[in-house]
Amino acid sequence: MSKAVNVFFDRVDAIVEKAGKLTCYLVFIIMIITTIDVTARYVFNRPLLWGWLTNRLLFGVFILFAGVYTLFKGEHIRIEIFYDHFPPRIKKIARWISLTAMTSFLSVLVWQTSWMGWNSLMNNEKAAGAFRIPLYPFKLLMPVLAFLFLLQGISYFRKGKD
Repeated sequence: MSKAVNVFFDRVDAIVEKAGKLTCYLVFIIMIITTIDVTARYVFNRPLLWGWLTNRLLFGVFILFAGVYTLFKGEHIRIEIFYDHFPPRIKKIARWISLTAMTSFLSVLVWQTSWMGWNSLMNNEKAAGAFRIPLYPFKLLMPVLAFLFLLQGISYFRKGKD
């Protein structure tokens, strides 16, 4: 492969690794918000208006980053009971089928979430209810993370990891 491609995918790996390590702290923020919300609800009989929605949005961000980071680490679940017994030629074919399926799925995900995020931004979409937080920043983050997932998937497959 060309040096530029290697440098590019090394940078993708570095971004994914740093972002994944930072994103893990969202769990602690979610726990703090949940603790405050439960305390406010049961001790003071005044639940937070923003607690549940904020946790839901933060958890969505966490899950998207977790998927990308898990791929970076090569720890997604696969059915190794069959794959490990395949001859090298069949393993290569299986990897190409997996790459094609992953690329197709993530390309459609980038396309559809881009459309959804753009519409959300153009309509200045806000959450329903008492806490009217803007939703478009979260919806615009989805295609970015889906694209990062796609790049990380290509990086993973080009390394030839099993």
